[in-house]
Amino acid sequence: MTKLLRTTCLAASVAATALAAAPAAAAPVGATTPATARARIVKPLTLTATGQLNFADIVIPAAGVAATRTISLSDANVRDCAGGAVDVVCSGTTSVPTYNVTGTNKEVVTVIKTASLLNGSNGGTLAFRPTGVNSVTLPNSGNTGVNFNIGGEIDIVPATVDGLYTGNINVTVDYQ
Repeated sequence: MTKLLRTTCLAASVAATALAAAPAAAAPVGATTPATARARIVKPLTLTATGQLNFADIVIPAAGVAATRTISLSDANVRDCAGGAVDVVCSGTTSVPTYNVTGTNKEVVTVIKTASLLNGSNGGTLAFRPTGVNSVTLPNSGNTGVNFNIGGEIDIVPATVDGLYTGNINVTVDYQ
């Protein structure tokens, strides 16, 4: 019996030592500053254009202009005819297109304007650069979007030939 008691005590002692030597399980710990989740839900943007950009008539000498002349038409429909250069005369009624953008209320929308070429009826091309606002803020609920105008600039170079020049105005919009 003593031997049994000693063996039992020894087994209990080994078991206690094994438990004491095992590391204690740590309690779960959260981040000191928790991360946050975020989702921005927006309506798709729509962009429509009405009207056209018309520089009207531009008269140049038969031999061409002496140097590059820039004709600009602001988004407020104000034309600058080559800064008053004497070899260019502008006349006629100008116009600028109006764009309407709709989307999520009170969001800021970037207006992206990309240069393009206007193709002439006699084979020439003119570099065209759209101008106007860089961004707009969409109005409150119930409104039908926000309107903005686009103007532009063209360069008349000494080699420019006469003719009717036409092309697309490249304007896109995106949420900021």
